[in-house]
Amino acid sequence: FLSGAYYCSILSTLALTKWNNNMHPKENATEEKAKTWRLFAKILGPLEQVVSNRPDWKIHRETDTPVLMTFSKSEQLFYDVSEKDLDEFSSHRRAFFVFLAGSSQDVFIVPTRELRDHIESSGLTPSQEYEDYKLHLIRDYRGTYFRETPLLNLALFHNQYTQLL
Repeated sequence: FLSGAYYCSILSTLALTKWNNNMHPKENATEEKAKTWRLFAKILGPLEQVVSNRPDWKIHRETDTPVLMTFSKSEQLFYDVSEKDLDEFSSHRRAFFVFLAGSSQDVFIVPTRELRDHIESSGLTPSQEYEDYKLHLIRDYRGTYFRETPLLNLALFHNQYTQLL
């Protein structure tokens, strides 16, 4: 039989462990990207890294489908999108920006042209220092969108792997 103080101590430890696991999940960008790349390879076929110093940019050569993957921790949900990448990818018939929101289970697969069109129609300008767009993912009563492009309904692209086919 457990004493009251010992029982409370155990409950307290369990509650703290549960709080830590739920509120501060261990997020590893490398692991989550690797899981997502494996899934993409199963869907598309073999993917090649385009440039040696850019592991987040791969292409499926047979279909000329480039994919650029970016990760943000779930408590920050902030992404940088290079103006140069956006322009270059838009020249392909099919291309995707993949935004991981803390996990390989929480992925937004956005067609590049659609992303570019929304950025342009929102009147965004790239940062002068890095020539990129700063995008903040928002989830609220209005839906899921980037604060900077509120008309881009990201819920349509959430875990939508079928569009890669």
